[in-house]
Amino acid sequence: MRKKIGVIGSVNVDIVSQTKNLPKVGETIIGDDFLISFGGKGANEAVASARLGASTTLFACVGDDMFSKNSIANLQQEGVHITAVKQIKNEKCGFANIVVSNKNNQIIVVPGANSRLDSAYIKKFTSRIKECSIIGGQFEIPVESLLLASRICKDNNIKFVLNPSPIKDYPKELFDNATYVVVNEIEIGYVDKSCKTADQVLKKYPFKVILTKGSQGCYYSDGKEVFNIPAISVDVVDTTGAGDTFLGSFMVAINGGLEFADAITFANVCAGLKTTKLGAQTGMPTMKQVEKYIKSNKIKINGLKEMEL
Repeated sequence: MRKKIGVIGSVNVDIVSQTKNLPKVGETIIGDDFLISFGGKGANEAVASARLGASTTLFACVGDDMFSKNSIANLQQEGVHITAVKQIKNEKCGFANIVVSNKNNQIIVVPGANSRLDSAYIKKFTSRIKECSIIGGQFEIPVESLLLASRICKDNNIKFVLNPSPIKDYPKELFDNATYVVVNEIEIGYVDKSCKTADQVLKKYPFKVILTKGSQGCYYSDGKEVFNIPAISVDVVDTTGAGDTFLGSFMVAINGGLEFADAITFANVCAGLKTTKLGAQTGMPTMKQVEKYIKSNKIKINGLKEMEL
């Protein structure tokens, strides 16, 4: 049987605007370009995983509006299993307003149907969660639902990957239940407030906490030293969805049998390749593209050829 990947999270439609300068309060400026694309951290992670060839189930809620219906069709086209995506009457799809300027982004998210992914939903789909060997989750859905899912994972020996984003205070039990926790420079400050520096957090939680720092790559610890896995060098167009690509591809690598550091290296490549294209999902790479880049740039990843999908 193939090892199944599950993602519990949000489905959004993204409206992405490109501009050289951000407007001041009350100011109107002329932008350079825009696109409407499919997003949501949950859907993004699921698509990133599915594009690499992994069997991926998305656990999510959508509405009954046009954007929701189009989102479901897109997930199907990307090869994501959608039998656990619940469509709710008289609800709207989640929405993200994204402004890309000087290779960075600013995002406003309106939850919509994502807020309906409650504990009752998790209970309904518990048997489907148990079919997965690894589950990923983030904070664009109610945290209490994610906590319940993490308990199911812990009780059934399912790896649980937590990305506490958008950041907010969350129960320590949720962190404790996680096998891996992926955070950025802001989010790592919420992991353990008894630690004064990021290095202290990484050393206190060896082989568990991964710190992502964009162009500087990723950091982790074995409990004694802190290690850096550099980002790949590419021409960056849009960083939107890069973190979600990292999450999805990291789960694929871990689920496929790669060791911790090799899985991070693999995810770094995937996230880097995503930044070369505009849009959260449209730039996510396929396994063929990733393998081509790794081979061309002589990146060493032990076990890649034997990785199970």
